[in-house]
Amino acid sequence: MTKEELIASLDLPVNFQMVAHLTAILQDSDPDITHLLDASFYPKKEVAFRAAWMLEYQMVHSPEKFSPYAERLVELLPGQCNASAMRHYSKIVALLTAPNAVPVYRELAGKIDFDRVIETFFSWLIDMKVPVATKVHAMQALTNLVPRYQWIKDDLADTIDYLADLESIAFFARAKKVRKQLKKIV
Repeated sequence: MTKEELIASLDLPVNFQMVAHLTAILQDSDPDITHLLDASFYPKKEVAFRAAWMLEYQMVHSPEKFSPYAERLVELLPGQCNASAMRHYSKIVALLTAPNAVPVYRELAGKIDFDRVIETFFSWLIDMKVPVATKVHAMQALTNLVPRYQWIKDDLADTIDYLADLESIAFFARAKKVRKQLKKIV
Protein backbone atom coordinates (compact mmCIF):
# COMPACT_ATOMS: atom_id res chain seq x y z
CA MET A 1 0.00 0.00 0.00
CA THR A 2 1.45 3.33 -1.03
CA LYS A 3 1.44 6.33 1.27
CA GLU A 4 -1.24 7.97 -0.89
CA GLU A 5 -3.45 4.86 -0.75
CA LEU A 6 -3.02 4.71 3.02
CA ILE A 7 -4.03 8.36 3.44
CA ALA A 8 -7.04 7.83 1.18
CA SER A 9 -8.09 4.84 3.32
CA LEU A 10 -7.67 6.85 6.51
CA ASP A 11 -9.64 9.75 5.07
CA LEU A 12 -12.82 7.71 4.57
CA PRO A 13 -15.68 8.38 7.00
CA VAL A 14 -15.78 5.49 9.49
CA ASN A 15 -18.06 6.68 12.31
CA PHE A 16 -18.71 4.10 15.03
CA GLN A 17 -16.83 1.29 13.25
CA MET A 18 -13.46 3.04 13.32
CA VAL A 19 -11.62 0.28 15.20
CA ALA A 20 -12.87 -2.42 12.84
CA HIS A 21 -12.05 -0.27 9.81
CA LEU A 22 -8.52 0.54 10.94
CA THR A 23 -7.82 -3.01 12.08
CA ALA A 24 -8.96 -4.29 8.69
CA ILE A 25 -6.53 -1.92 6.94
CA LEU A 26 -3.71 -3.21 9.12
CA GLN A 27 -4.57 -6.86 8.56
CA ASP A 28 -5.42 -6.65 4.87
CA SER A 29 -2.89 -4.12 3.63
CA ASP A 30 -0.09 -4.27 6.20
CA PRO A 31 0.87 -0.60 5.70
CA ASP A 32 4.48 0.49 5.96
CA ILE A 33 5.16 1.97 9.40
CA THR A 34 7.11 4.80 7.78
CA HIS A 35 3.91 5.72 5.93
CA LEU A 36 1.96 5.60 9.20
CA LEU A 37 4.51 7.88 10.84
CA ASP A 38 4.20 10.33 7.95
CA ALA A 39 0.40 10.11 7.97
CA SER A 40 0.31 10.82 11.72
CA PHE A 41 1.46 14.36 10.80
CA TYR A 42 -1.08 14.78 8.00
CA PRO A 43 -2.81 18.21 8.05
CA LYS A 44 -6.30 16.70 8.27
CA LYS A 45 -6.65 15.89 11.97
CA GLU A 46 -8.79 12.77 11.49
CA VAL A 47 -6.20 11.19 9.20
CA ALA A 48 -3.37 11.98 11.63
CA PHE A 49 -5.36 10.58 14.56
CA ARG A 50 -6.17 7.34 12.74
CA ALA A 51 -2.55 6.87 11.66
CA ALA A 52 -1.38 7.43 15.25
CA TRP A 53 -3.96 4.92 16.49
CA MET A 54 -2.61 2.40 13.98
CA LEU A 55 0.94 3.06 15.19
CA GLU A 56 -0.13 2.30 18.76
CA TYR A 57 -1.92 -0.85 17.58
CA GLN A 58 1.20 -2.00 15.72
CA MET A 59 3.37 -1.21 18.73
CA VAL A 60 1.22 -3.34 21.02
CA HIS A 61 0.37 -6.20 18.66
CA SER A 62 3.51 -6.48 16.51
CA PRO A 63 6.60 -5.60 18.58
CA GLU A 64 8.93 -7.29 16.09
CA LYS A 65 7.53 -5.20 13.25
CA PHE A 66 7.27 -1.91 15.18
CA SER A 67 10.56 -2.01 17.11
CA PRO A 68 12.78 -0.87 14.21
CA TYR A 69 10.69 2.34 14.05
CA ALA A 70 10.44 3.12 17.77
CA GLU A 71 13.46 5.41 17.78
CA ARG A 72 12.09 7.31 14.77
CA LEU A 73 8.78 7.85 16.58
CA VAL A 74 10.69 9.20 19.59
CA GLU A 75 12.59 11.58 17.29
CA LEU A 76 9.35 12.80 15.70
CA LEU A 77 7.33 13.12 18.91
CA PRO A 78 8.41 16.69 19.82
CA GLY A 79 6.96 17.91 16.51
CA GLN A 80 3.55 16.29 17.03
CA CYS A 81 0.92 19.03 17.40
CA ASN A 82 -2.28 17.10 16.68
CA ALA A 83 -3.96 16.69 20.08
CA SER A 84 -5.45 13.31 19.18
CA ALA A 85 -2.19 11.95 17.77
CA MET A 86 -0.25 13.29 20.78
CA ARG A 87 -2.28 10.94 22.99
CA HIS A 88 -1.15 7.91 21.01
CA TYR A 89 2.46 9.07 20.80
CA SER A 90 2.66 9.60 24.56
CA LYS A 91 1.02 6.24 25.22
CA ILE A 92 3.50 4.50 22.91
CA VAL A 93 6.39 6.03 24.86
CA ALA A 94 4.76 5.06 28.17
CA LEU A 95 4.41 1.47 26.94
CA LEU A 96 7.91 1.44 25.44
CA THR A 97 9.48 2.56 28.74
CA ALA A 98 7.29 0.48 31.07
CA PRO A 99 9.18 -1.83 33.44
CA ASN A 100 7.05 -4.74 32.19
CA ALA A 101 7.51 -3.96 28.47
CA VAL A 102 8.34 -6.84 26.17
CA PRO A 103 12.10 -7.54 26.06
CA VAL A 104 12.66 -5.94 22.65
CA TYR A 105 11.19 -2.67 23.95
CA ARG A 106 13.10 -2.79 27.25
CA GLU A 107 16.32 -3.20 25.28
CA LEU A 108 15.41 -0.36 22.91
CA ALA A 109 14.39 1.96 25.74
CA GLY A 110 17.83 1.53 27.24
CA LYS A 111 19.47 2.75 24.03
CA ILE A 112 17.17 5.58 22.93
CA ASP A 113 17.97 9.17 23.85
CA PHE A 114 14.79 10.51 25.46
CA ASP A 115 16.07 14.02 26.27
CA ARG A 116 13.84 15.84 23.76
CA VAL A 117 10.82 13.69 24.66
CA ILE A 118 11.29 14.45 28.35
CA GLU A 119 11.38 18.17 27.61
CA THR A 120 8.29 17.83 25.41
CA PHE A 121 6.37 15.84 28.01
CA PHE A 122 7.06 18.42 30.72
CA SER A 123 5.84 21.18 28.40
CA TRP A 124 2.71 19.15 27.58
CA LEU A 125 2.01 18.65 31.28
CA ILE A 126 1.82 22.40 31.94
CA ASP A 127 0.03 23.30 28.69
CA MET A 128 -3.66 23.74 29.52
CA LYS A 129 -4.62 23.03 25.88
CA VAL A 130 -3.15 19.52 25.97
CA PRO A 131 -5.84 16.87 26.66
CA VAL A 132 -5.71 15.07 29.99
CA ALA A 133 -5.23 11.62 28.39
CA THR A 134 -2.03 12.85 26.75
CA LYS A 135 -0.84 14.30 30.05
CA VAL A 136 -1.56 11.06 31.90
CA HIS A 137 0.50 9.01 29.43
CA ALA A 138 3.28 11.61 29.45
CA MET A 139 3.34 11.56 33.25
CA GLN A 140 3.56 7.76 33.23
CA ALA A 141 6.35 7.76 30.66
CA LEU A 142 8.31 10.29 32.71
CA THR A 143 7.86 8.08 35.79
CA ASN A 144 9.09 5.09 33.82
CA LEU A 145 12.21 7.05 32.84
CA VAL A 146 13.17 8.04 36.41
CA PRO A 147 15.53 5.07 36.96
CA ARG A 148 17.57 6.28 33.98
CA TYR A 149 17.13 10.04 34.43
CA GLN A 150 17.05 10.54 38.21
CA TRP A 151 16.47 14.31 37.98
CA ILE A 152 12.96 13.70 36.61
CA LYS A 153 11.77 12.48 40.01
CA ASP A 154 11.86 15.84 41.78
CA ASP A 155 10.84 17.86 38.73
CA LEU A 156 7.83 15.62 38.09
CA ALA A 157 6.74 15.77 41.74
CA ASP A 158 7.03 19.58 41.64
CA THR A 159 5.06 19.74 38.38
CA ILE A 160 2.28 17.58 39.82
CA ASP A 161 2.16 19.87 42.88
CA TYR A 162 1.99 22.92 40.59
CA LEU A 163 -0.95 21.41 38.70
CA ALA A 164 -2.85 20.57 41.90
CA ASP A 165 -5.43 23.33 41.47
CA LEU A 166 -5.51 23.32 37.68
CA GLU A 167 -6.18 19.79 36.47
CA SER A 168 -9.10 17.36 36.36
CA ILE A 169 -9.89 14.39 38.57
CA ALA A 170 -8.72 12.01 35.80
CA PHE A 171 -5.29 13.65 35.96
CA PHE A 172 -5.11 13.29 39.71
CA ALA A 173 -6.14 9.65 39.70
CA ARG A 174 -2.96 8.94 37.71
CA ALA A 175 -0.96 11.51 39.67
CA LYS A 176 -1.73 9.60 42.88
CA LYS A 177 -0.44 6.39 41.32
CA VAL A 178 2.64 8.19 39.96
CA ARG A 179 3.46 9.67 43.37
CA LYS A 180 3.38 6.16 44.88
CA GLN A 181 5.69 4.91 42.13
CA LEU A 182 8.07 7.84 42.62
CA LYS A 183 8.32 7.12 46.36
CA LYS A 184 9.42 3.55 45.60
CA ILE A 185 12.22 4.67 43.29
CA VAL A 186 15.45 5.21 45.19
